[in-house]
Amino acid sequence: MFIYLSILLLLLSPLAMLILRLARPNFVYHWLIAVAGALVAWPMLIVAGFRLPQTLTLVTWQIGTVFSSAVNLSLDQFSWPYALGLTTLVLAVILTDVARAAEADWANWAGSLFIIALGLLAVMAGNPLTLLLAWTAIDLVELLVLLGEVDTSVVRERIVVTFSARVLGSVMLIAAGMVAWSDNETLTYAIISPQAILLMILAAGLRLGVYPLHLPFLQEPPLRRGLGTLTRLVPTVTALVLLGRMASALEQAGVEILFAPILLGLTGLAALYASASWLTAVNELEGRPTWILGMASISVASAIRAQPAASLAWGLATVFSGGILFLSSLRDRRLSWLPLLGLAGISALPFMPTWNGASLFRAPFEPLLSLFFIALVLLMLGYYRHTLRPGVRLGGLERWVWVVYPVGLALLPATHFAIGWLTKPALAEISLSHWLVGPILVILLVAGIIWGGKVTRIPQFIVDILGYVFSLKWLFFLLGGFFRLVERLVGFLTTILEGEGGLLWILLWILLLLSFLVSGRGG
Repeated sequence: MFIYLSILLLLLSPLAMLILRLARPNFVYHWLIAVAGALVAWPMLIVAGFRLPQTLTLVTWQIGTVFSSAVNLSLDQFSWPYALGLTTLVLAVILTDVARAAEADWANWAGSLFIIALGLLAVMAGNPLTLLLAWTAIDLVELLVLLGEVDTSVVRERIVVTFSARVLGSVMLIAAGMVAWSDNETLTYAIISPQAILLMILAAGLRLGVYPLHLPFLQEPPLRRGLGTLTRLVPTVTALVLLGRMASALEQAGVEILFAPILLGLTGLAALYASASWLTAVNELEGRPTWILGMASISVASAIRAQPAASLAWGLATVFSGGILFLSSLRDRRLSWLPLLGLAGISALPFMPTWNGASLFRAPFEPLLSLFFIALVLLMLGYYRHTLRPGVRLGGLERWVWVVYPVGLALLPATHFAIGWLTKPALAEISLSHWLVGPILVILLVAGIIWGGKVTRIPQFIVDILGYVFSLKWLFFLLGGFFRLVERLVGFLTTILEGEGGLLWILLWILLLLSFLVSGRGG
């Protein structure tokens, strides 16, 4: 019941805002409607988490034999934390918007609530069929929003390429269903086919921009803090939840994913490049895509290593710690502790929200895991660096804004730490890595801070070279050159064959072919 009501409220609130806008153009209390919708949905999801798991069937419509499951929603140990994270994020966006006059627009709030409602449908998708439908809806809405915000052809082309890559991820999900069907198995999250699990992890990786690491995912469209953060994080979360489920499937089946070393190496390179780009970004908004890519790569690595708790921990840190920094448009000394809580949220220290994330490095330790360890250090250094950037002061604002804005930001670390405490590792699951990884990361962080400018002063030409290599622009350039060469060759042959001597050339080719066949038989 609470699942239905929370999603329904998030859908009805923007509808009410639209109706009021059309009926009463001078209505000025849209913000209150947006806050009320998010504020009521938030505790409903908290209460719904007291009864896990829950499954609700929406429709019994089925697609052939590849996807033979009903369309339903499921609230369990993977979907509930992400669903609560998205609801907390949209509430924080609306509350902190009071300090950003440029974003005080009813359309932004209505769009934010609608996007989160779609995100909840994807996160709580009870099976791959429901997830596929939700992915399609989110992709179309995001495409329309982004195309409506930009007016240059270059940025539009990047958006379309990004959309195409995400559609390819959906195609991978369909391919996983076909593989399962060929093995006489129904495609569910409890799938045991290594081939199907591989395709589903690749589907998530494509949507996250990890496979391949492609440049449009690293180009930030000109969106504002609130709406821009949501349009970045909602599609990310809908892929992260699939990674956690696939890691659990690998763990339950006791099998290893196909091509695990290759995938781990490619993911490590993506994490390393993204973390270095995040460290050298001009500001946190410009570095927002690389932050998401770096953290998502670590979550992908956790899924490859069949560590569902680690995948969930790093995925939640992507949303909560990132959300704190991206929404901190105002900087005041009295609020400096909030970004520091976000930094603590990715520290992997004992009893911190990402304590479970340390299980990524548990035995047997592979040399490739050192790439992710370095990436985590760089991500933490970049996070600390961006928290020191100057921003707008709180002075001059009304008193109620000074109260609402910090409350909106504080909701993110409060919820993150609460979820981290509820999902902390059991005593029997704690290994040596749980005690060592966090302190070592913090020691390296402190060393990097002391080292100071030497760490962050990476030459720009090195960053550009790495971006060119890892974005695969060179590969697309080579493929484009190859296709242009084939096009010219075909055009040349067409010109020859369509001319007056075309018939003679055809007869010559036939004679040469016949002579070759005759000589072959004679030999």
